[in-house]
Amino acid sequence: MTTNLHRATSLPVNERTPDEEVQQRLSDRNEYYWDQLQGWFRATIVDEYRDRVEQHWKWDHSGPDPYVHSVSGQREQWKDLLAAPDLTAEGDAMVSQSDVIADARWIEVPVGHGLCAQGLLLMPPRAKKLIVFQHGLGSSPERVLGLGKPKGRDGYHGIGQTLVDKGYAVLAPMNLVTIDPRNRAQDLARLAGTTVEGIELARCRVLIDAVAGIEPTLNTEAMALVGISWGGLAALYWTPVEPRFVAAASIAFFNDRCQKMVVEDPEHYVTFAARSEHHAFLHGHLGIFGDAELASLICPRPFLVQHGDADAIGWTPQIEAEFARAHHHWQELGLADRAELQVHSGGHEVLPSGLLNWLARHFPHD
Repeated sequence: MTTNLHRATSLPVNERTPDEEVQQRLSDRNEYYWDQLQGWFRATIVDEYRDRVEQHWKWDHSGPDPYVHSVSGQREQWKDLLAAPDLTAEGDAMVSQSDVIADARWIEVPVGHGLCAQGLLLMPPRAKKLIVFQHGLGSSPERVLGLGKPKGRDGYHGIGQTLVDKGYAVLAPMNLVTIDPRNRAQDLARLAGTTVEGIELARCRVLIDAVAGIEPTLNTEAMALVGISWGGLAALYWTPVEPRFVAAASIAFFNDRCQKMVVEDPEHYVTFAARSEHHAFLHGHLGIFGDAELASLICPRPFLVQHGDADAIGWTPQIEAEFARAHHHWQELGLADRAELQVHSGGHEVLPSGLLNWLARHFPHD
């Protein structure tokens, strides 16, 4: 195969020095190779994805129990991919009153080597049901519970406090929220054979165990996991490997993951690569674990997806198509009402009314 390696430059070819000519040829060659690599990755990851799914997934829709058994191998593969470390409490939980959220308690549990599991717990009197609500990047547990941007400009809409007012206890774990530290943490996690998402899952588990000791009336064996943005990732990634989450809601995250991670399409969505969010790329993730396939590991448990038409994280038609692939499994089991996609006219935000209605049906507080 021959190509023209003399691409447009600031100097005409006949005005370059020999050294400049060599450097230009090297640059052109490198760019040409990069173009080849991008085509190869797109063909391998995106175009061949459905073939890999057909080869490796064999869902049994004859009933809930056979279904769960039929995906047990894939569940173990996903567990291995997250590679959550086996963190345990190394000392008593330290509990203090929040100085910014009335009646909320800040919980901190040491897990070794200076690392802690941390989060805010807010619960009304006599609460029994616990919702773990995971915040996104650039956010905080306090924002989940109502502290944040001015009303009308905050994508959380005070949802944590609303849930408490409805009778739920809310646990908001704290995760790493800024891009540069998260990029570096993911680099180190790769060297250690784990992932930041796996570490944060392990911290969340320790935090839940601590809450079980602090508030024994709460049912920590059957909880809902709700998350927005990167917290929506937590709902989608963690629920498949944590059976104590009996219902999950992924808000402002669910996507056609192959398109989102590989294909630049600025007219329809922003990509993590465009924002230099290298932490978002997990080794082997898109072998067979697109969002529809991860949702199939949540099935037959109740699952909610919310997406705003004005949200730049994804293009509504692609998200609708991906959800349809996921919803198929609930339909085949005769449980179609347990999985729901709520598309609204807003942006990167929770739709409180939709979430509350879904919880009332699938995870009632009483």
